[in-house]
Amino acid sequence: MHRQPVTAAYPPLSEAYQGFFDPVAGVQAPRMCRIDGPDGPLHLDRHGPPDAGLTVILVHGAGGYGRMFAPLAQRLAVAGHEVLAPDLPGYGLSGGAWAQVDYAAWKRTLLALIEAEHARRPRPIVLLGASIGGYLAYLVAAESPWVRGLAVTTLADPRDPHVQAALVRHPWMRALLPALRPLSRLTRGLRLPVRWFTHMDRMSRDPALTALVCRDPLGGGNRVPLGLLASLFDTAPAVEPEQFDRCPVLMVHPACDAWTPVAISDRFFDRLAAPRERVLLDQCGHFPIESPGVDQLRHALLPFLERIARSDVPASA
Repeated sequence: MHRQPVTAAYPPLSEAYQGFFDPVAGVQAPRMCRIDGPDGPLHLDRHGPPDAGLTVILVHGAGGYGRMFAPLAQRLAVAGHEVLAPDLPGYGLSGGAWAQVDYAAWKRTLLALIEAEHARRPRPIVLLGASIGGYLAYLVAAESPWVRGLAVTTLADPRDPHVQAALVRHPWMRALLPALRPLSRLTRGLRLPVRWFTHMDRMSRDPALTALVCRDPLGGGNRVPLGLLASLFDTAPAVEPEQFDRCPVLMVHPACDAWTPVAISDRFFDRLAAPRERVLLDQCGHFPIESPGVDQLRHALLPFLERIARSDVPASA
């Protein structure tokens, strides 16, 4: 992946997410990058020391993008990790040919980014997936040999009818899911507000944060192609969970998630063959901002990252 000059900046609205988190001492501004991806230019933020011993890649879902997760990235960066927060094709500042934007394009983009990072500086890579980005991170971890750890806030398999019932707004929409893929081939340019299709109103327990996400045109207020919605519900992993033993898995699931309750993530998580740990974030909704859950998230995630960093050190080091 080749770097390109950064010619765009996030609008002021993108900084409003900081107001829902306590400030972090010693934080530096992210380094904005624009690189060539397999499906077009990819925008990403880099947080933390470039010479860190471990890289965390944040994977957003259908209502997010890289800069939205700056408050979380800052907390990992001050702990000494480099954090990459990409905008997946069609979201944030990453443009894309809408006819080609689907879950497969998102997976290709992340796999290419991991390959480029490993070639630039070989070191452990951990994926941290939020919302449906958790399942996407699993898809990528199942294929990349360089991923040493997988952390998720949810791990809901969209192929599962129980998950579809939680994600899709209306029963009649769920009945149309089998027809979405062929229909999307006929309507390549059709883009729909993502909030029409799913329960974006359940993004947070804080009405102000939910409203912010829903009106943010780079995230939850985005209009997405039908092909992206269709591919979300029929994309199978290269390795089913019963055979997944590539890396340890940490699920830090909001305990009060009204959008993707922990029970539907457990249906996938409990099938994993890999070493796994499950932590419930008390008082937290789908977008976790509440205490004590945000402290529990940090207290679970940082030791997980440290264990991976230590376990990946060569024996001669």
